[in-house]
Amino acid sequence: MTTKRTGGFLLSFLIGSAVGSAIALMYAPKSGRHLRNDISRKTGELIDQGKKLTYDSWNGAKETAETTFESANEFLNTGVDKIVNKAERVKDSFKTGIEAFKEERRSGKDLHSLAKKESDQTY
Repeated sequence: MTTKRTGGFLLSFLIGSAVGSAIALMYAPKSGRHLRNDISRKTGELIDQGKKLTYDSWNGAKETAETTFESANEFLNTGVDKIVNKAERVKDSFKTGIEAFKEERRSGKDLHSLAKKESDQTY
């Protein structure tokens, strides 16, 4: 919104300058050739100023878009990295849990078979 207001203000300023310059030149006591040369020169200056303003505005918009794109890309990559890290931790936790379960099961079988052997030997 600020860029539009600034651009509108600058455009209004340039148009006002052109109109004011033209009126001043018309009421100045100069010959027709000099007056036409002054109008031509002033018009060329205004056109150059307009081109420069357009170029600067375009480059400013381009830089803003690039910065916004880079920020969004960085934010996205950071989020993806966080998700990948969390997924790796969950995967490692599951692996550890499965290994602990298998170990418990093995040790439970060993105890069960040992108890069975002892009970078989007692009879």
